[in-house]
Amino acid sequence: MIDVLHDAIEQRLATAMPPLDVRFYPELTERVTLPLLALELSEFEPGTDPGTGELALIATVQARLVMDPTQPDAERAVRQLAVRVGAVVHRSTNFGVPVTPARIRQIGPDGFHRAELDGYLVWLIEWTHELDVGDPEDITLPAIVPREVAWGFEPDTGAGSEGTYETTTVPLP
Repeated sequence: MIDVLHDAIEQRLATAMPPLDVRFYPELTERVTLPLLALELSEFEPGTDPGTGELALIATVQARLVMDPTQPDAERAVRQLAVRVGAVVHRSTNFGVPVTPARIRQIGPDGFHRAELDGYLVWLIEWTHELDVGDPEDITLPAIVPREVAWGFEPDTGAGSEGTYETTTVPLP
């Protein structure tokens, strides 16, 4: 369900907004094309229990519209594009996925963007969908490589104390 929702949102916005580079979780340390619509499924909150044994969640989706402020009329353009993204989200209702229709939470300047975006015009379009998650087996597990974890206890931490650390490898289910 989560993968399907990601794909449906990204595909619909990319189709409806051809001048934008639309991506979920872009690496901002790499070169990106502007204007960029950086998408993020930012959180899940408890939803309305359907009484079916499914887990009800309210998913919050954030889209950050990033523009070059030196473009002619950039201040007006960022607002026009942000409102258009909001309209596409509103009209797409559920992106063809079994979730409730999109509920726009806000469209406006993003005062809390990542430091990599300082110096750019950044507007946030935020909306929610309610979804019900059934069998946990239907949720694709991401490819995670187990890593060794090391920890120390005060005062035996820091440089020179590495030999006193305890280690473990957390196995995957």
